[in-house]
Amino acid sequence: MRKVALIFLFTILLAGISQAKTVQMGLDSPYFGNSKHIDVADFVGKKPLVLIFFYPECTPCEKSVPVLNNLYKTYKDKIYIIGISLSRDRYEIGDFIKENHPLYPIYRISDKGDLRNVGGILATPTVVVIDKNGKVAKKLIGKHGCSYLKKTIDKIIKEG
Repeated sequence: MRKVALIFLFTILLAGISQAKTVQMGLDSPYFGNSKHIDVADFVGKKPLVLIFFYPECTPCEKSVPVLNNLYKTYKDKIYIIGISLSRDRYEIGDFIKENHPLYPIYRISDKGDLRNVGGILATPTVVVIDKNGKVAKKLIGKHGCSYLKKTIDKIIKEG
């Protein structure tokens, strides 16, 4: 009986955790910084926006740069692709840029940045695709997310 009760409590705990972290598709896109950085509202009505959240010291994040560079070259006239460093350390970000050569712009999260509307960033890299109306259309987590990104981008562009 005790084992059943523990399994039940564990299941409820996991359900609560997963529910709290689930991305709600169609939510308004989040505010990431102030006017010195990036505000997703500036992109609404123009083109879809792909945000790549990363840490400079993250090996899968580094390995995703060539894939993202290819997507940037292919789609730069149809979408925006922007990297968002979750590190606020300018030197770490600078080293990441020097070592990995991303073609897309890189910003850092501000102290006032708000990631709640995308369900929190639990792993890096995390890719958030925002349609041109400013709604979160897709969230892809981890190193494999970048490989699914082309299909997602094609779908968003087709939907207009």
